[in-house]
Amino acid sequence: MKLTIYDVAKKAGVSISTASKALNDRKDVGDETKQRIREIAKALNYEPSHFARALAMRKTGNIGVITVRYDPAPVLTNPFYSRIIEGIEERLISENLNLITNVLRREHAMANEIPKMVKEKAVDGVILLGHMPEEFVKMLIEKSPPAVMIDNYMKDSGITEIIMDNADGAYRAVEYLIHAGHKRIAYVSGPSSRYSFRLRAEGYKKALVDNGIKIDESIMVFNEAEAEGTAWMKGILSPAEKIDAIFACNDVNAILAINMLRENSLSVPGDVSVVGFDNIELSGHFIPSISTVDINKQAMGIKAAEILVNEINTKKRTAETIVFPTTLIVRDSVKRRI
Repeated sequence: MKLTIYDVAKKAGVSISTASKALNDRKDVGDETKQRIREIAKALNYEPSHFARALAMRKTGNIGVITVRYDPAPVLTNPFYSRIIEGIEERLISENLNLITNVLRREHAMANEIPKMVKEKAVDGVILLGHMPEEFVKMLIEKSPPAVMIDNYMKDSGITEIIMDNADGAYRAVEYLIHAGHKRIAYVSGPSSRYSFRLRAEGYKKALVDNGIKIDESIMVFNEAEAEGTAWMKGILSPAEKIDAIFACNDVNAILAINMLRENSLSVPGDVSVVGFDNIELSGHFIPSISTVDINKQAMGIKAAEILVNEINTKKRTAETIVFPTTLIVRDSVKRRI
């Protein structure tokens, strides 16, 4: 028969409440009493019930991560988001908390459906990961326990948002191409509705203007329909004045761009240089290895979990925007033309 907290309390000659407080390191129990109760629990081989502990503390011990799936590729295996989740998990493990993920389909988010974990109060807090419809985010914030958002921004959201310096990272990447002698730099991007992609487009444009290069909208393409393959970006090859470089909004698009160039008998970096964004692991192993903008993705996850756990424990919500800096990583996909 499995021992319960009742058995520990009886052996120690204290109430069940005192035994529970001692084992949970509560400050309203003296150190000597805590030590004695812990020794008795150890001698009895008592293993605390996570469910009972949660019930007593009115907490589940679970943290939820909610994402929205927009294309066929699994969100949680996306190399960018998977590293963020690793950071979240690393922090939660140190707090002895469980991670529960909930991937919603686009149509469910658009319909403002409440995720099951929130509806059933199965989590103590949630991390909203990646792009989500604004109305859906507002609904979640209103209905959910404490929440933190990563890689998305919403004015006056009322929660803490953790983002990277998208505009500055893009600016650095494009300026690097310009200083390497490139003048016809195309921009290939995911949907313009994504906050991060809009900021990267702004950084791209600012770098051109600051360096005396005219913006040419005909060599800026957004994959608004989130189409698969490379057909959506081939328009950048059409203008009479040929491109000599591409800045891609992320490394996945940089890889697609390189494949598209090869399909059109163009080499990288011989004919066209390419720079990406995110520094996913594959970017360093691709041929050629891709110059890219690095963000400490794991640190973003750790920070989000840290803030959320603190909010849960203190019952005080925060609302700030934390911006992580970026670093340019130079590899083999750029050719100096001067």
